[in-house]
Amino acid sequence: MIIFLDIDGVMVHANPHRMVELEYDGFYKFNKKAVEILQNTIYKTKDRIVLSSSHRNKYNLKEWKEILEKRGLFFDFLSVLDVDYSNNPKVTRKTEIIDWINKHKLKPEDVLIIDDDKSLNDLPLHFKERLVLTNPYVGLSNQNELKSVLKRKVKKTMLG
Repeated sequence: MIIFLDIDGVMVHANPHRMVELEYDGFYKFNKKAVEILQNTIYKTKDRIVLSSSHRNKYNLKEWKEILEKRGLFFDFLSVLDVDYSNNPKVTRKTEIIDWINKHKLKPEDVLIIDDDKSLNDLPLHFKERLVLTNPYVGLSNQNELKSVLKRKVKKTMLG
């Protein structure tokens, strides 16, 4: 399975009225509850984590692994959403993820998206069923919601 993982609004709050704490390495301190949820559901799986965060290009993969590991997240397979829309900054997260999915010819059941970006509400239904849309002011805080999406069967639609 491919798990698209956002940072802002998922691993840390995205409340503009509260400051986000930093770790000693200069990057955000992750919410303990969010880390615990990931540790209890997708921790040390053979799933591939694809960072879809707007921060994804700030560090190389080795640095990302170190950042995640220092925060208690150990993923064997880590990559970043490698789509380039630098010539069009208005592209939504939905478009980035759908284009990546199409490029890699993935089926809905091969995907899990954990993000707070509201553009993902417009995903095609069969991919929206694979979405955990977090509250950006809180981040990932509901393990049952994540487990429910993981267990959910993808409904077949007329379109595929």
